[in-house]
Amino acid sequence: MADTNPDGFTGGEEIGQQLRSARALVGLTRKQLAAASGASERYLATLEGGSGNPSVGMLIAIADALNLAPAELLPMGGERDVVTAKLVGQLRRLPVDRAQEVLAALGRPQDIPARKAGRISLIGLRGAGKSSLGLALAERLQLPFFEVSKEVERRYGGSIGIMMEINGPQALRRYEAEVLDELLERNPAAVIAAPGAIVSSPALYDQLLGSTWSVWLEATPEDHMQRVVDQGDLRPMSGNRAAMNDLKTILAARSAEYARADVRIDTSAQDFAATLNLLEKAVRALL
Repeated sequence: MADTNPDGFTGGEEIGQQLRSARALVGLTRKQLAAASGASERYLATLEGGSGNPSVGMLIAIADALNLAPAELLPMGGERDVVTAKLVGQLRRLPVDRAQEVLAALGRPQDIPARKAGRISLIGLRGAGKSSLGLALAERLQLPFFEVSKEVERRYGGSIGIMMEINGPQALRRYEAEVLDELLERNPAAVIAAPGAIVSSPALYDQLLGSTWSVWLEATPEDHMQRVVDQGDLRPMSGNRAAMNDLKTILAARSAEYARADVRIDTSAQDFAATLNLLEKAVRALL
């Protein structure tokens, strides 16, 4: 687990970049990743700085903590050309049942509208307006409204923060999967606010996209931060500049996945009422 580079390893910078992006995507601090993987914070800092040469065992442990295949931390996903790397990356996001469909039919299934039924999902970072807009949209459409994170806390019997501290990120992913399965099975029509980090669980995110009409609620980093503060959570303001930089890094890491949604709406471009009208119009066009 030495952080030296005796063999002239040249992929350290790319591994470091992949690791930083993966950690930002999941939303784990370096301390949390260290606890989940068994690596020290110092060692992770060395890897992220591009000067480390991780052993296979350590790479597997870190990847497992990030819910990734180890190859996803390697340059070009361990592939020899960009096209193959992109193809393999797309295939990795598929849940097992979808991967089997691809292998059998070499194409997407044709019953997507039927599988999505009347379900609407709202995705995006915290502070995008998923809770407030979701509840208001559900009232207009006369549909039930669910927040996955609140359903997780209700099922767990405590806050997600406590769950992460005691049980770790794997427990959170398990609870989120159970909650989403139950919501989809019991509600052919509903508005569902997804957790911001759902994009870090490829199988779960693909399940959401394949079973709901999805809307990415975008906002500027400044609006994300201010809305969280307005909700009474002053924690993002500690170390102001660092917090804003972290938020921008997370948003950049997740944007490509959020962009897979059926619709995207910029909630920073107009006031709440106008945004709600745009959202309702876009959703009614999908249903």
